[in-house]
Amino acid sequence: MPTLLVTGANRGLGLELVRQYLDDGWNAVACCRNPDAADGLRALASGAGDRLNIQRMDVNNADEITAVAKVLDGAPIDLLINNAGIVDSYGTGVAEGNDDPDLKNYDHEFWLEILNTNVVAPGRVTGEFADNVAASDKKLVVMMTSGLGSIANTWQGGRYAYRTSKAGLNMLTRSAGEWLEARGITVIAIAPGWTRTELGGPNAPTAVEASVAGMRAIFEKLTIEDTGTYWNFDGQQLPW
Repeated sequence: MPTLLVTGANRGLGLELVRQYLDDGWNAVACCRNPDAADGLRALASGAGDRLNIQRMDVNNADEITAVAKVLDGAPIDLLINNAGIVDSYGTGVAEGNDDPDLKNYDHEFWLEILNTNVVAPGRVTGEFADNVAASDKKLVVMMTSGLGSIANTWQGGRYAYRTSKAGLNMLTRSAGEWLEARGITVIAIAPGWTRTELGGPNAPTAVEASVAGMRAIFEKLTIEDTGTYWNFDGQQLPW
């Protein structure tokens, strides 16, 4: 029975990934900062039995990441999804590109926080669980990126923190992909689209169920030849 490990699993895309993979008979290791408040995960646990393993993991806390690795004790992870992340606030015009593009007015401390969570943390998590992924059958690592991380598609001021973090995550995908390819591990970046989640906001055009279903269809067809590639949830490849 294959195993999924997903970060940021208490809500939105992470929760829906856990739900759909459990429905397909997978085991799931669902990681989040506060399991005691993860009502959605606890609801899933009532029907999943021992196939759902809920773990405390703040992706910015190296000790918590290591603690989860010790609990798993080398168990194979077929699919590792670095889903946890943070984004500039919606509801203030940011999503429509109406935020202030003047760099001197930017919240530079928040910028650093976003870079740490969206770039450094996935690197730390991937490194910690690389042996587990290598021990599995599927051997797939997924970086949850964004279409806003595409340099080729961007010519617009603002959203500097989120855009640079996702562009950095894309580079991590390429670079770590080369490192892990020799171990038979496929590493990709995927954009879930603008999705109706707590982070995406209520006006997003894509339902979380549709986004996850689309991503899963891509995961199923990937091979080692696809390592280091950048996808949209609808099956299209995106320009870097």
